[in-house]
Parts: sequence; C-alpha cells; structure tokens
Amino acid sequence: MHKSSFIWELLRKTVHLSGLLIVVGYTLILHFFNDRVAILAMTALLLVLLEIEYVRLEYRSRFTAFFDSLFRKREKDNVSSAVFLVASCIIAFAAFDYWIAVVALFMTVFGDLFAALFGKAFGKTIIYNTKTYVGTIAGLLANVGVGILILPEVIWLVVVMAVVASFTELVTNKMDDNLTVPLFTGFAAQMLVYFLQIDLPSIDFTYLGLF
Repeated sequence: MHKSSFIWELLRKTVHLSGLLIVVGYTLILHFFNDRVAILAMTALLLVLLEIEYVRLEYRSRFTAFFDSLFRKREKDNVSSAVFLVASCIIAFAAFDYWIAVVALFMTVFGDLFAALFGKAFGKTIIYNTKTYVGTIAGLLANVGVGILILPEVIWLVVVMAVVASFTELVTNKMDDNLTVPLFTGFAAQMLVYFLQIDLPSIDFTYLGLF
C-alpha cells in the first residue's frame, strides 16, 4: 500500500470522527431542552449540509472543489457521506432508545475507522469486494470495545450489535455504510430490547461532571 494512500485514508477518517460531535450536540440539547428540539436541531444541520452539497455539485466552485480531495471517487459527483451520517443520526435518535442509538453511531464511526486503517495497512487477503479479513476483524474488535465502554451493563447485546455492524459494513458496497450500518445495527438491538424486555440504563451524565 502506498504511504500517500494510508495518509489520505487517515485524514478522511479524522474528518469522519467529527460526526461524533453530532452525538455530543444532540445529548447537550436533549439535556437542556427535549428530544423534539434536539431532533429539530439535527434536521437544521442536515438542511445546511444539503445546501452546501447543492452548491458543491451544481456550481463546482473553487472553494468546494478544494474539499474534493477528501471524497471518494464515487462521492465527487454525488451526495457525500456526511449527509447520510446526519440523516442516520436523526432516524436513530428518533426511532431507537438513546443508548442504542449512541452505540450504533459510535460503532459506525470507530468500526469503519479501524477497519479502513488496519485493512489499508495490513490487509492482504480479500474477504468480500474490497474488504479484507484483517480490516473486518479490526472493525469487529473496535465495535465490541467501544460498545462495552458505553454500555457495559449488557455486554451480550453489545456483541450482537458489533456483529451486525461489522457484517453490514462488510456487505455494503454501492450504498453508503454511514446509513446502513447504524440503522441495521440499531434496529436489531432495539428489537431485542423490546422482545426480551431488556432494561437499559437511564440517561444520566452527572458522573461526568458536565451537567
């Protein structure tokens, strides 16, 4: 693998991590206001991104063209992953329990990050499409790790979510995994919570000393 390719992937994923700020923003608004206001705020963000994408795709200004280097080839003339990520955040927080949505979204970001970087750096054997064994395993372990950190009370549920997230990431090719991974992962977990009547922790951030 070329060093420049790895650096490009690292830079792209670093920018991708900014998606976690959406979760933080939603949480803050949820705490100080309510879930309806928080969803409305994320919808406003989505509209802003759509306006930016409109300018980028329709007018190809020099300013927006500068950021094309961060896009994959298929994104340069199509809607970027950022739009799908914000859309999936809106759906996840609207449809799933708070902790299910958070874990699903964190798995989307960190699973994809570790899968891409380890796959680029060490992956040689392809398992499906362009995905490697090394990348897939790295993504799975990252999913389990981040899930346990957020939701240690139900580790078995975290493991199920990690498997669903990694499998969805593996088989997603032409569609955007920022949409498919969190929604399939969250939906699977939410169904288990409903049918097995699992009690999830309450939303309490006082231990962080933030509120």
